[in-house]
Amino acid sequence: MPRHVVVVGLMGAGKSAVGRRLAARLGWPWRDSDRDIEAATGLTVRALRDRDGVDAMHALEARQLRDALSEPGPSVISVAASTVEVPDCRAAMTAPDVAVVWLRATPEVLARRFASADRHRPAFGASPEAFLAEQATRREPLLASLDPIIVDVDAIGPDEAAARAMEALR
Repeated sequence: MPRHVVVVGLMGAGKSAVGRRLAARLGWPWRDSDRDIEAATGLTVRALRDRDGVDAMHALEARQLRDALSEPGPSVISVAASTVEVPDCRAAMTAPDVAVVWLRATPEVLARRFASADRHRPAFGASPEAFLAEQATRREPLLASLDPIIVDVDAIGPDEAAARAMEALR
């Protein structure tokens, strides 16, 4: 077993829901980018983006991942999608004691989830599907470079996704 399991994917893929379930199955602590940032700043990532801008929000998300990976004990870490674009974050996620679980979904499915999600996460533009398709084009090759365990989540819920990730980790 790795020391850390990092759950990645685009917005709406279910990183928080799956990460929480996977941590429970492993009996490990769960870290979540959005929750950690909100606890540290008192603001949602959306409020941070609105106040400080996208670059500042992404810098906090990257720092949260690096901090979580520096912890000595095992953990499951649900990270912000933006972290895959940061070279030192990608390097940290490919360390020998880190396993990456990529929750992969089509932009169409993600857009439906994104539209019905709570409003804590940033919203970008009038068309979530176009925004997510652009992100998929840019981020999916980077996600694939992490040699991840891939769980396609278009047609399954978080319990099944966590079960599939657990099976692959064994």
